Amino acid sequence: MIEINFTKMNGAGNDFVVINDLDGTLTTDLPSVARTLCARGFGIGADGLLVLRRNPQYDFEMIYLNSDGSEGGMCGNGGRCISRFAVLNGICKSPLKFIAHGGNYSAEVFNDKKVRLHFPDPESITPILEVPVGGNRYEATYVHPNTDHTVLLSGSAFDGVDGADLIGISRKIRYNFELFPKGTNVNLIERENDSRIRMRTYERGVENETLACGTGAVASAITAAIRYGMTSPVEIHTSGGEIMKVHFEKSGDRFSKIVLEGSATVVFKGKVLYDEKSHAIIDFEHGQGKF
Repeated sequence: MIEINFTKMNGAGNDFVVINDLDGTLTTDLPSVARTLCARGFGIGADGLLVLRRNPQYDFEMIYLNSDGSEGGMCGNGGRCISRFAVLNGICKSPLKFIAHGGNYSAEVFNDKKVRLHFPDPESITPILEVPVGGNRYEATYVHPNTDHTVLLSGSAFDGVDGADLIGISRKIRYNFELFPKGTNVNLIERENDSRIRMRTYERGVENETLACGTGAVASAITAAIRYGMTSPVEIHTSGGEIMKVHFEKSGDRFSKIVLEGSATVVFKGKVLYDEKSHAIIDFEHGQGKF
């Protein structure tokens, strides 16, 4: 049995269990911890697990696992949440630098719970990619901001984001391992005005829609710039109702100086007694506070 102290956080509705492991004592099977703690109804409930660890060259390292225990690549909202967690807990000051999924990131944390996360340039962008949905093929845009994202526009495979069958459409794409050997996250977007898009995201590893997705917002903003001709910053209207902003510089087909901006909020703190053999929560203590 081990005692795990945690903080529950959300970034624009994307929720996480955050654990401080600077001392390196959390040596148990992390995928099992993620599945147990993130389970809704039986655990704390979250889209993913964030573990903060020491790194000699950065303020910290972020380990991210999806709620099913799989490695999810980079998580933008997770990066914003763990940055605020680090500042709130005196681990470092803003601005800060950290490493996650092999990428270097920096962030600024503000007193109004807003966090700006700076991304490296996307590893790859495919402006037009044909993807099969049912018996049809539709134009999508693929962007890799240190994880896989496929973006479809309203009027292609669906009419209107809010009425679309996100789960049905996404699963036909997410599990297409010919096109996407590791699977892909899927985003549906439509233009709301000249500077704002509506976005819904199906997240790989959660295997469901989430209320927001940071890397999905980055991929969707880049898609909006390519396909709608939008300029920086692009506002992202998320399923949770919040508005995130994505700033960038565009030069021809290249995107750089990408910044994801949005809220990062502490929900509550607590600790669990975790059984490493049965992978079960034996006891739970909840501590409410002002954050």
